[in-house]
Amino acid sequence: MSEPTHPAADIDDVDRSILKILQSDGRTALSEIARRLDMGSATIHERVRTLEEHGFIREYRAVLDPELLGIDEVAFVNVEANPGRFAEVGERIAEHRSVQEVHELTGAADLLVKVRVRGREGLSDFLSTLGEYDGVQKTSTNVALRTVKEESRLDLNGDD
Repeated sequence: MSEPTHPAADIDDVDRSILKILQSDGRTALSEIARRLDMGSATIHERVRTLEEHGFIREYRAVLDPELLGIDEVAFVNVEANPGRFAEVGERIAEHRSVQEVHELTGAADLLVKVRVRGREGLSDFLSTLGEYDGVQKTSTNVALRTVKEESRLDLNGDD
């Protein structure tokens, strides 16, 4: 029996080039991508549609500046959940509008939660709410003093 292939094996260099362009600027017109790659617009349109259908492109959105919007308090919360409940607790935490990321972990904590709120009062309110969630045993919080790098773009070259 052969090993299943990784989905990334299903895309070629042209698809990777399309993804790089769209990741850099999701508003890039398909005709502009076709021009840059010296290909037909219909071909690029079909490739982008296929990439969307297969989930390589999840969504198109604007990246907002949280500081200009006053949503400038960033914290990372380690959460210990009751035994056997970390997945359930993680799903519940993920529903909170201020939560940007939830990761299941190995080690002392079960979950790592990234939250972005308006000021310390917003953080205090969030932590109070989190502490009341059924299944949350313990939390510890690290507040970011300054963000040096925050990136959602993926390295499609595999370079370091």
